[in-house]
Amino acid sequence: MNGNHQPEQEQHHIIERIARLETAVDYQDEGISGLREEMRAGFSRADARMDAGFARVDAEFVRVHEQLMKIRTTDFRILLSISLSTALGTISLIVKVFGLL
Repeated sequence: MNGNHQPEQEQHHIIERIARLETAVDYQDEGISGLREEMRAGFSRADARMDAGFARVDAEFVRVHEQLMKIRTTDFRILLSISLSTALGTISLIVKVFGLL
């Protein structure tokens, strides 16, 4: 008798194991889905922070560029006035030395 019922017991045992595995896989799927959603939310927050950071850096570059343009314009004016003053001073010295006027 035991010989006839043993395959049924093994089948019942196998069915229980398969049911446990299916349950475990379902829990794993739920866990993976939760992790996937959390990762997507984290990446979207990180993207927003990176965009804000890039916008700040870009604004800083614009501000520095404007300051450099002001400095460059001022430096050019100073150098031009020094050059003109030197040229006019040299010409007046030459005129005075040679007595051309």
